[in-house]
Amino acid sequence: MISDAVRVEIDRTIKSVWLNEICSDYAEGKLIKEASLQCSLYHHLQEKLSKQLRQHNLFVYPEFYFRELKYFADLAIVQMDMSLNTSFLGDRVTDVAAVIELKYDGGYAKSTSEYIRSDIPKLKEYIKNLPYNAQYYFGVIFEAECWWLNWADGRASNSWAKGYLTELNAGYLDEKMFFEINSYNGMNDQNMRTECEIKWQSA
Repeated sequence: MISDAVRVEIDRTIKSVWLNEICSDYAEGKLIKEASLQCSLYHHLQEKLSKQLRQHNLFVYPEFYFRELKYFADLAIVQMDMSLNTSFLGDRVTDVAAVIELKYDGGYAKSTSEYIRSDIPKLKEYIKNLPYNAQYYFGVIFEAECWWLNWADGRASNSWAKGYLTELNAGYLDEKMFFEINSYNGMNDQNMRTECEIKWQSA
């Protein structure tokens, strides 16, 4: 099983990577749409968590399938017991540290906001039904002007999301791009915002 200390360190790293490495990658024009965001986050988590991954038999998997709900998660950090004699690698999962869902879009059409928010019920189902003490992350890059950056409302953050969910947000406020953490999980107390100085806009 994954210890609380390891979970806290993973949480700290995910939040830090969003505010720093993902913000930097976006600023340098390395991210375009969801697939590149997924690849970038995978790369930085592998790099930043390399020690913890080795020490605790943890693996970062994209498109990880949770058969309990028949959902594919964009990224998951899971603990494996490779000594188990099973036919399928997925049957060697012993615990889950983190589940990450990602969205990357922009514009003011109702269908766009509905598309982004479509992951929120999915995250709720994860929290309610998966048999793991995992943390859940909702990462959104929204390329449009916003009044605020978070997507979950107060009902969510004060009920089912409390103790489990962190939003990793990005969007434009007063024509400037910001990356932000809105954490409802009580870990590492990182409700923070970083201005993203976009290099490709002035190139």
